[in-house]
Amino acid sequence: MQFRRLLRVLPQDSIKPIALPPARAFSFLTDEEMTTYYYVEACDTLRIAIGNISRGGNRRSGISIKPLLADHLGIPEARVGKYLTEHCVVRWLQLDEGAEYSPTS
Repeated sequence: MQFRRLLRVLPQDSIKPIALPPARAFSFLTDEEMTTYYYVEACDTLRIAIGNISRGGNRRSGISIKPLLADHLGIPEARVGKYLTEHCVVRWLQLDEGAEYSPTS
């Protein structure tokens, strides 16, 4: 049910600052057409998670998505940030108050 709710959320530009609640959420990084999903994350603080996505990484897991996206897209890693800015959007769904999730470590 939550997944269907998330898919109905309007996409947000992944780089431009937007007013986000300091809340627990799930976020998806996709291409503009929302046909390719690049990254999914459950987070404690949505503001931090969106910032990390726009920089190409995940501080909690220590995994950088930049080399993975560069390989997938066939572009140099240095151009991934520009690709994220120009071609990707983020959709997010704030978890209900008191909702729990199991983050990957």
